[in-house]
Amino acid sequence: MARHLTLGIDIGTTNVKACVLDTQTGKVVAFGSQEHPLFHPKPGWAEQEADNYWQAVTSSIRQCLEQGNFADQIAGVAISGLVGVTLPVNDKGRPLRPAMIWMDSRSEEECTDIRNTIGEKEINRNNGNRVAPWFIDPKALWIAKHEPHVFAATHKFLSPAGYCTYRMCGNFTMNTGDAGLAYAYEYQKEAWNPAVANAIGIPIEKFPRLYRSHEIVGEITSKAAEETGLRAGTIVAAGGTDISSAALGVGVTKAGEAFYSMGTGSNLGIMIPTEQTVDEYRILKWPHVLPGLTMFDAPMAFTGASLKWFRDQFGDGEFRLAERMGQNVFDLFTEQAKHVPACSNGLLYLPYLGNSLAPNWNSRATGVFFGVQPTTTRATMIRALIEGVAFDLLSNFRIAEAAGAKIDTLVLNGGPTKSRFWNQITANVVNRPLKVPDIGEAAPIGDAVLAAVAAGIYSDPVTPLADIVKIKETIDPDPVANRRYVDFFEEWRAVYQSLVGSMDRHRSLLEKYSVS
Repeated sequence: MARHLTLGIDIGTTNVKACVLDTQTGKVVAFGSQEHPLFHPKPGWAEQEADNYWQAVTSSIRQCLEQGNFADQIAGVAISGLVGVTLPVNDKGRPLRPAMIWMDSRSEEECTDIRNTIGEKEINRNNGNRVAPWFIDPKALWIAKHEPHVFAATHKFLSPAGYCTYRMCGNFTMNTGDAGLAYAYEYQKEAWNPAVANAIGIPIEKFPRLYRSHEIVGEITSKAAEETGLRAGTIVAAGGTDISSAALGVGVTKAGEAFYSMGTGSNLGIMIPTEQTVDEYRILKWPHVLPGLTMFDAPMAFTGASLKWFRDQFGDGEFRLAERMGQNVFDLFTEQAKHVPACSNGLLYLPYLGNSLAPNWNSRATGVFFGVQPTTTRATMIRALIEGVAFDLLSNFRIAEAAGAKIDTLVLNGGPTKSRFWNQITANVVNRPLKVPDIGEAAPIGDAVLAAVAAGIYSDPVTPLADIVKIKETIDPDPVANRRYVDFFEEWRAVYQSLVGSMDRHRSLLEKYSVS
């Protein structure tokens, strides 16, 4: 009997999620997930262990396989993952140091070096992006400067998806989406540019071979079969970035369509034709999993992470209550926030717990509550956290529109979007309808679709989506609440601008007095 199941796996910043897709019905028949740790050894540093990615991947796969006799029916596998990660490995595929992930901001000096050597205009032209620590190259140059023995021993720089794909099939690969976070990648030609790589100071041979997301990169090895429970010889596809696979998984497949993906961080992704030149670099550009489309994408760092921080530091009571009641602890937080009026009685929150990505790109930004009064409660702070995240989205929303992007509606995805309360605040702030798909986690579904194309089950990634993606709800904005949010948004922006200098001096003090 022909194999008709495929497996999609997404490596998020703190969780790996996997699903098995039945291509005959368009339904997910199994799901698994596993957390993995994030380390902040110094202010501004953010690292993860590559083997923790792999352990979470194998755990998620085995959870799926335990839900049915699936291994022999899985025709293909694809992995996506978090982007902007610099992970050096040797020629045996062994990690040489922890991965420096997207929120790591230690490489500001290396960004200055890139501007002084090749120039930011050439980076803009070749890669379509700005120079910032969020990307692969500045962190690689930091390694070259501070850990030259590691840089010299580096055979390839891999992404988390690329590393786990290597563990699957034994080949060093990089999908074009992950490559979009390396300045040597010429995004409108889908190719490495050796001249740019050499000018930056990273030999082009340290980057893996490029593949489109639906292309075959290898087969499950016997060793990987033992570790995962999958059948040796199963096709492995190149996969994509977490955001681009999620876009596919929610059915965002045409220029002009947009989606908002929320997790530990979040992304506003607007689809543009790859040949279109947009001279706006506060918002990023990288390849969609669909050839010919580029994602005009605004990443924001501390979305779900803001409420998770509050939970971890101040949520012991809710933790215990959630366990007794069998409820989601975050639902208990948002239930409290429902009783606070829009704009949180004037309490404003800047969601920058370590740095700010789009549109500020300030690696020295810090989180701020502004407007605390004697009447400020825990519930007020919870609502302000959610509203501060929505204000960060609105700041990028306005920049995208000014650059010529047209956004009629947003399609949602990710953990926080399971909260209707959170979604309503987002709709009220950006003043657009939000479409909520009737699917689970979109990125692994998108990966499963890519795996089905690689395995020859689907002729293309778009056609089957009509049977997979259904919109269960559209959340319309409240115009009265929007007018109030617009007024407070202007003050929210002003608070950030007035504190930029203080944030810079504050980080210098932290670095001066940090314990090595």
